[in-house]
Amino acid sequence: MENFLSKARVVRVSKGQAGGRTAPWVVSLDDGRMKGRAIFKYVHRPRPAMIPDSYFYELAAYELNKLLDLELMPPVVVRKLDGRSGSLQVMLTGVITEAQRQRKGLNPPDEEAFQQALAEVVVFENLVYDQCLDQDDILISMNTWQVWRIDFSESFAPVPELLTDCPIRRCSRELFNSLSRLDPGLLTNKLKPYLSEQEIEALLERKDLIIAAIKKLIEEQGEEAILFTRKKN
Repeated sequence: MENFLSKARVVRVSKGQAGGRTAPWVVSLDDGRMKGRAIFKYVHRPRPAMIPDSYFYELAAYELNKLLDLELMPPVVVRKLDGRSGSLQVMLTGVITEAQRQRKGLNPPDEEAFQQALAEVVVFENLVYDQCLDQDDILISMNTWQVWRIDFSESFAPVPELLTDCPIRRCSRELFNSLSRLDPGLLTNKLKPYLSEQEIEALLERKDLIIAAIKKLIEEQGEEAILFTRKKN
């Protein structure tokens, strides 16, 4: 899918139709075998801007998502369109937001698998220091009930602490092990094209804080209450 985003022919660019504060473009793509749409974000206002918002943070979040073997984010790549560089991300179809799910009173077929996915979202949001469980940024595939998290263009604040309104209560064994094994040098090499030294340092400190917080929960409540093996919806 990353190759499709990078190489597919651009059929149409619809500017300002995707909504959102930075008016991203909706891009129609066709590589001769597959067609699809994607979201193009081009705003690049990194820190120390007063109101940071940058497609670099989208790319950094996706690289981190891959380093941790997560599947929380739709694929995203760097691409240039109409003379502008930006992030091009798969526009998912057949999804609803968590806000829509709650309004419609829709219940997942496997509640435990759904809650596990949300628990991993909370861990990742703490790691990248982004808004906690924003119901409009959580997408759910209606056919599989896979949970996705989008919109990280304001994340990675250089804050060496966890989110105050986003307590970590559970984590998958897979994610906990990935965090524990994550090599700081590898992380730095992958993210330094997008993040400042201060943003990377704070990210590494948050990683250590997350690991410590989960270990403390295990001490207090027991491993079986805190760590779970991922269920597939």
